[in-house]
Amino acid sequence: GGRSGGGGAGGGSGAGGSGGDTRAELAAVGRWGEALVYNLLLATLPPSRRVDWLNQEAETRAPYDLVVCDRGGSGVREFVEVKTSRYYDHNVFDLSYFEWDFLSREPPVQYRIYRVSGAAEAAGPRVSVIHDVLRAVKEGSARLCLAI
Repeated sequence: GGRSGGGGAGGGSGAGGSGGDTRAELAAVGRWGEALVYNLLLATLPPSRRVDWLNQEAETRAPYDLVVCDRGGSGVREFVEVKTSRYYDHNVFDLSYFEWDFLSREPPVQYRIYRVSGAAEAAGPRVSVIHDVLRAVKEGSARLCLAI
């Protein structure tokens, strides 16, 4: 989604690797995470649902990476942002102004963050989902951080 600063492209996170990671390395990790979640959704959603991967060909800079909708085009559209890190213990990730602005708009949109951690771990990645980001922040199960 729309990334800024150290966030890289393709779902990568500045917190995702060591301090020496290049933008290209962060982009590759992010793209890998997006592909993982795309395929996970394809495998687990009912056949009536469709998944569109916005960044499949190139980074679009949209405030989300995937859109889930009914094949007929009706029903609720779900917007999915993927945040990927190489290691399990990296629990901080960038959320751009454009991502926050989109997910917090009125009327509310269905916006989920799929957190892929451990992309470089031998045991394989872990995927967790924040289903309602605004509620998670309001209730304290997720926190906002500012970095200067």
